[in-house]
Amino acid sequence: MDYANLCSIMKRKICILQANCQGEPIENLLNLSSNFTETYEVHRFTNYIREPIPDELLTKCDLFLYQHLAENWGELSSATLRNKLKPECKTIAFPSMLFIHYWPLWSGKKGFDYPDTFLESLFERDLSESQILHLFLNAKLTKIYDFDSIIAKSEKIERQKETYCSTKYVDFILSNYKHRKLFNTINHPGKELLLNTANGVLSELGFYELGTGLTESVADPFPDFEQPIHPQIAEYLGLEFCGPDTRYHVYGADLTFKEYAIRYIKCRRMGMEDFIGFLQATARNR
Repeated sequence: MDYANLCSIMKRKICILQANCQGEPIENLLNLSSNFTETYEVHRFTNYIREPIPDELLTKCDLFLYQHLAENWGELSSATLRNKLKPECKTIAFPSMLFIHYWPLWSGKKGFDYPDTFLESLFERDLSESQILHLFLNAKLTKIYDFDSIIAKSEKIERQKETYCSTKYVDFILSNYKHRKLFNTINHPGKELLLNTANGVLSELGFYELGTGLTESVADPFPDFEQPIHPQIAEYLGLEFCGPDTRYHVYGADLTFKEYAIRYIKCRRMGMEDFIGFLQATARNR
């Protein structure tokens, strides 16, 4: 490295990026901007594992990029962290996107990866694997669940989260989610949405936004798992990109929704909680 480049690196400002799993691909996209990389040195911290941010780094920070955390996060809450920054530090909140429309039966219940509310209710009944699968695929879900209410509640939460961010995203998602798949899982947005977020940050910093020439070759984030969408949900929402025969990339295997459901049922019946490990193992053994 020549002396000029070394001096340039040494003069870079400190950027703290605090986020969930969406933080790493955001950082990767920001690093495609020469304006950004020449100006900032990024220190990334993961919020959901409660990774602490050293006070000495906070006091030196020039740019704080973060997903808003409420006061119940204590020392990691956004308000607490901002109070430790120097007055001239620039702060930018960016979206923590979650989208339940494709998977309204998703449950946040701990103990099993990607739990499904309806499937879990079927395991409480005295049914065989084939009976569970038949009911899961064929029971009229709209007669059991109020999807309009579930989706409306989720949208309300996202609208509230959006108020903390200068980069808006909810209207864009609602205008486009039926035409193309925007999320791989409820909290794993695709490159298009993350690029919008990165460009929002760059624009607020006064830098040029990333064009397609820079981003075309960038791999999609979170490629390991495309959570399959129930065909009845796809029909209910009027999704144009998926149906019963659509194949999804599932930890090394390309599965239809039915094939994915069969693996879910077998894993649960075996008493295993590590569904991800089960899916990886079955993919290797095909």
